[in-house]
Amino acid sequence: MPQTHHHALLLLGSVAGIFPEKVLHNIMPIFTFMGANIMRLDDTYSFQVINKTVRTVIPALIKANESGDGESTAHMEAVVTRIVHVFADALPHVPEHRRLPILSQLMTTLGPARFLWVLLLLMFKQHATQTNATDKDAALERDVEFWISVCCEFEVEEQLVSLIKILKYLMALPQDKEDGPVKRPTRGKGAEKEKAEELIFNMEAHSSKELRHFKFLSVSFMAQLLAAGSFVGMIAACGDIVEDSLQKLQQSLLEEILCYIHTVARCVEENTDKPTGKFWRALLNKAYDVLDKVNALLPTDTFIMVMRGLMGNQLPSVRRKAMELLNNKLQQKTQWQEEQVTVLLDLKGDLLAIVGRGHGQVMEEEQAINRQTALYSLKLLCRSFGSDHKEAFVPVLNQAVEIVVSPEEEKNVMGSALLCIAEVASTLKALAIPQLPRLMPAVLQSLTERKEVLSNEIYMLSAVTALQRVTETLPHFISPYLQDTLLQVARLTRVAEKATAAPQLAVRLASLRTTMATKVPPRVLLPTLTKCYSKMVNSKQSQLGPLMSILKEHIGHMEKDQLTSHQSELTYFFLIALDFRAQHCQGDLEKTKEIEGYVIDCLLAMVMKLSEVSFRPLFFKLFDWCKTESVAKDRLLTFYRLSDSIADRLKGLFVLFAGHLVKPFSDLLRQTNVTKTGGPSRSLSLIYLYV
Repeated sequence: MPQTHHHALLLLGSVAGIFPEKVLHNIMPIFTFMGANIMRLDDTYSFQVINKTVRTVIPALIKANESGDGESTAHMEAVVTRIVHVFADALPHVPEHRRLPILSQLMTTLGPARFLWVLLLLMFKQHATQTNATDKDAALERDVEFWISVCCEFEVEEQLVSLIKILKYLMALPQDKEDGPVKRPTRGKGAEKEKAEELIFNMEAHSSKELRHFKFLSVSFMAQLLAAGSFVGMIAACGDIVEDSLQKLQQSLLEEILCYIHTVARCVEENTDKPTGKFWRALLNKAYDVLDKVNALLPTDTFIMVMRGLMGNQLPSVRRKAMELLNNKLQQKTQWQEEQVTVLLDLKGDLLAIVGRGHGQVMEEEQAINRQTALYSLKLLCRSFGSDHKEAFVPVLNQAVEIVVSPEEEKNVMGSALLCIAEVASTLKALAIPQLPRLMPAVLQSLTERKEVLSNEIYMLSAVTALQRVTETLPHFISPYLQDTLLQVARLTRVAEKATAAPQLAVRLASLRTTMATKVPPRVLLPTLTKCYSKMVNSKQSQLGPLMSILKEHIGHMEKDQLTSHQSELTYFFLIALDFRAQHCQGDLEKTKEIEGYVIDCLLAMVMKLSEVSFRPLFFKLFDWCKTESVAKDRLLTFYRLSDSIADRLKGLFVLFAGHLVKPFSDLLRQTNVTKTGGPSRSLSLIYLYV
């Protein structure tokens, strides 16, 4: 019997070349016969008969449909799918050492770029629907190893094309079995093709569980193939000749996996509270695993070009993921070749185009996220390469400032623009000066909107960060905006202290106060501080504390010669500030004590930096100041409190000045004796305390 079978198949192979139509009408019985009989035999002659039949009959089938229209092509694909199905079904019965050569010959004849994906999916389906539960782990490991071997029989380009087609097929499948009739995308002319695809995984013939297993197995295999040593070796061995076509395929594969991730992520959201929620989350993780594996295969030069291509994709989610991959690479990699830097800098145009796509979009929220991601990419590019390519980032600063000055701009996008400005301005230094007249007023104006502090903490953090970096980088050029900056910092510091939900804002504001105190020169800061004090002292007294903290830190940072040259100016300011109790007390002694304490702390910071020769005239000037008749009691109290603080800091050194205070103190005690005055007031009690 086997010999008769052999002769019959050889005869059919010969006839197929002469009368292809006759053979094609009966092609399925021929291959069904092969699968049920010849393929199970383990002898060389049977193997040769199979190969010859495949080589003669299948080309005749393909040739007969080559000149036909789309409908006949779809019919041919359906027939070929059935043929491949026969081989896949017979595979468990084929001797192991014959399996790979038979499938290799079949795919070589059919064209692996066109039909390898069909074979793979049919083998996945067979495993998903027929594997016994007892040895499923061992069977899976064995099958995956075989599938990888089948793939690696063919060129890298053909394997990548197959993976792309598998992803397209998976996206065309319904979420669940019940969704099948509703979800089918093709109708009418595509009906034949749809039938061919249904031959791979017929929804009516399989359960929902088998569908999920099939999907998970398909995606898992892709991740394993892309990480397999044999596949990676083939990628590495590819020469420059195929580099261009390979790059396009890698980009297409990335696009497809990103689209698939987008689809699965939507399914995760829709099935969160359903029993299948766990499956969709696992599938999403596997899809991300595939993405990582594809990304890892890309050489840096190819990676840059592929990311650039993906940024032009129509899907916002694909563009965003491309930028995220770029951001990860920029954060991880520290060494770049000059040619790579040049290509990366060229990405600025693509990123700025995304940033500039503002209003009028269908998905406004998604568009805003993409613009934020693009601004972050520009920030990282500047951090990595800006110091050596300053001129290249001037347009980035201009675009970011355009966003900040636009009153209609979305706040989160504006926050990202401010962080981008912070990075770019600190890198460009003097090149950023032309943008200050537009940038600073816009930022300061937005900070005056009280509701924004609590409603959008991220935006406030971004604005404060931008102010801090600009002040740090260009301290000599912010004098026109310094007063408004100080006023806003003092106000926001108080707001942040009360808003316990915004701890980061308090930290950033402290950093900004330190920057102003240490970077802005005294000739600019001191006159501005005096003006700010005059503005606050009447109506915003609670904000004087942060202002005094800046002055205190500034004095502590001053060089000796700076302090000497500005001592008279500081003395004049302190004589005004120490008069707070006398001029602005309004009966609130606790509040007065607090604000007076801030002023005294600042004055102590200056006193501790003075020599005895410098301090003596200051001390006597303050002593004379407290004797003014009209407000003598309040000034005395302030002076004695100040003297108490100075004595506490100078310790034994204060003996040099204490002698001048003994007589005035004794006179004061005599004048305010309880028996002579009839009982002490609150202020007199405080005087007793400090005396």
